[in-house]
Amino acid sequence: MNVRALVLFAAVACSCLAAEDAGKTKWGAMDYGPTLACTLQVDKEYVLRALIVRLDPQKQTYLCYDLETMRVAAVWTGGFIDYHGVVFNGTHHEQPKPAGTMLMINPLGPGWARNGSLEDPRPLVRAAYNVPKGASEMTREGQPMASDWVHLNGHYLYDQQVVLSYRVNGCEVRELPSAGEGSLITRTITISPTTIEQRVQLAPVGTICALVTPVDGAVLAHDEVNQYVVLAPATEPRTFVVSVGQGSPLAKAMSLEPLTKGGPLRWNATITTQGTLGNEGGPYVVDTLTAPDDNPWKSWLRFGGVDFFPDGKSAAICTWSGDVWIVSGIDDGLGKLTWKRFATGLYQPLGLKIVDGLIYLTCRDHITRLHDLNGDGEADFYENFNSDMVLTRHFHEFALDLQTDAAGNFYFAKGCTPGRGGPNFDLWSIHNGCFFRLSPDGKDLHVVARGLRGPNGIGIGPHGEMVSSDNQGSWVPVCPINRIKEGAFVGVPGGVPGDVKPTKRDDPIIWVPYDVDNSSGGEVWVPDQRWGALAGQMLHLSYGKSCLFEVMTQDIGAVEQGAVTKFPLSFATGIMRSRFNPGDGQLYVCGLRGWQTNGTRDGALQRIRYTGKPVHMPIAFAVTREGIEITFTCALDKTSAEDLGNYATEQYNIIWSEKYGSPEMSVINPSKQAHDPVPISAAHLRPDGKTVALDIPGIKPVNCMVTKLRIMAADGTAISTAVDNTINVLP
Repeated sequence: MNVRALVLFAAVACSCLAAEDAGKTKWGAMDYGPTLACTLQVDKEYVLRALIVRLDPQKQTYLCYDLETMRVAAVWTGGFIDYHGVVFNGTHHEQPKPAGTMLMINPLGPGWARNGSLEDPRPLVRAAYNVPKGASEMTREGQPMASDWVHLNGHYLYDQQVVLSYRVNGCEVRELPSAGEGSLITRTITISPTTIEQRVQLAPVGTICALVTPVDGAVLAHDEVNQYVVLAPATEPRTFVVSVGQGSPLAKAMSLEPLTKGGPLRWNATITTQGTLGNEGGPYVVDTLTAPDDNPWKSWLRFGGVDFFPDGKSAAICTWSGDVWIVSGIDDGLGKLTWKRFATGLYQPLGLKIVDGLIYLTCRDHITRLHDLNGDGEADFYENFNSDMVLTRHFHEFALDLQTDAAGNFYFAKGCTPGRGGPNFDLWSIHNGCFFRLSPDGKDLHVVARGLRGPNGIGIGPHGEMVSSDNQGSWVPVCPINRIKEGAFVGVPGGVPGDVKPTKRDDPIIWVPYDVDNSSGGEVWVPDQRWGALAGQMLHLSYGKSCLFEVMTQDIGAVEQGAVTKFPLSFATGIMRSRFNPGDGQLYVCGLRGWQTNGTRDGALQRIRYTGKPVHMPIAFAVTREGIEITFTCALDKTSAEDLGNYATEQYNIIWSEKYGSPEMSVINPSKQAHDPVPISAAHLRPDGKTVALDIPGIKPVNCMVTKLRIMAADGTAISTAVDNTINVLP
């Protein structure tokens, strides 16, 4: 392991230890509400799209649905989960397990039969690593069932009750699980008219089951493995109750319709905080929207996505732990911010977008759309907007960011799975490392590009430009900013299906040096002049360095290349999501501290506000046959701009390989690890007074070039900055 990899390993280990310590006090005490979506290890199997329903808080009775197959996967009592896993305590290669006494486990497979069969039709695929002892290396986990067989619509919350809504074999089903006396659980099920026989799995043979409220055409039956209810065809809807376990069942079936209209408030308190304004020392300052870290539900506020409602006075923000909050009162002074918990129990939401007043979230299990059915400020229906992603159980397989284009399409990305025992990637899902487009109606999920490793942020430009960052590691020598094009390959060969893997990746816009950005976030474009002279520019967020960059791009034919320069600003946490507020025109960023970053706070929401003062920054970068040109937002002092002593440039190449990161290799001597100084023969100030041209004899394509400069603006302001760039081609 090279020194850089060793340092990174130590940093990751430290961050995980910090997360583990925090998880014991924060996540373990968190009131997550009546449901929690996650991946759950049950005995030797994993439920990759698990929805844990709390049936009885006093006895701590829990039921787990497998949302891929709509089976009841497990029931247990006496404890919740053990809080293992990356989002809970930082553990990398484990998923949570039930912490109590197991009452029932159903085998992996469909919860409802098709043509009388409960056989699982999904193909066996290779399991992710860390397979439990005694389990098979092959699995059907993570693959959605055929949507015309079984499909999740979502779930309703009514106070502490949970009603699932789903389709099976063309029929609409609603289901309410509840706990009775002793170890008894009941399932109240309403099914629409059906022209075929239906069978719903109940429990393994040997478990006590009863059909409590008999209805016409419903009988209990069993085979060698399963007990189930057989429902004959019927022209009317039917509601029935089944009980599993020992105890007194419900006397009669209840109507589920009233539970689907919105119920009483679960979190009726709001929390008020006061923001803080940054120092007015420059054209851009950082304000902080103080988060309600001390809240009644012990919610761990590590922010993974943010967006604004149309007036800009309020925003929705999601947390890695599974919450959505609404913050209102956003104004110039931030004197009174009101925070309201809107939703909880989501599966690691790391992207958020508001469309037509509804909140959409990129969760690991599916894209979720939230509905407030009764207008009381809390989500009552958690809709499965799309769940076509194929999953594995690997901790690194985050689903990240959420953006839209002018046509209403959604975009997000998905991480890869590091392989067992080393730095290489074993990709067991056809959707690992992909950049996705999802149609506005949520029905068509399309893979735009493949090969991403850890794309913790994407961007969609004003003209439909698609970009994605990525994070250094196997097959990613340093962090790139990728231009995403249809069919692109951007890094990890294992992310491309088939036996023949790519031997060359598409060139990124820029390779960002490791010491500049070691863990990237997302991108955003400055929409208008309310944010100063940088209107139209792309911005890039650094999660690892907790900083903000301006991106300058150059198109040469079909090739794009560019440069970045850093804003002289610092942030409280690893920033990775950003939005411009339509109300005030300012940039808001949020992020978290969950893996390696130099950020100090677990989570933060901050505003980068333009003060109206003159901006003295680069705004354009171009490669010429003679050298490079840097254009500034302001006029430059000619004497200072043409003084060669005010510039220092060096360059090096990197190696795209399966190794973690890359050594920095000499351009002059490719076998040597070194940075080469780049001689500048002349500096010219162009007639516009803002562009300096640096003549570089023998300029050629290079992965990483940096120019450090100290010059003066025409108004006497000192400009000291660095411009890092990549040259893919010469004009």
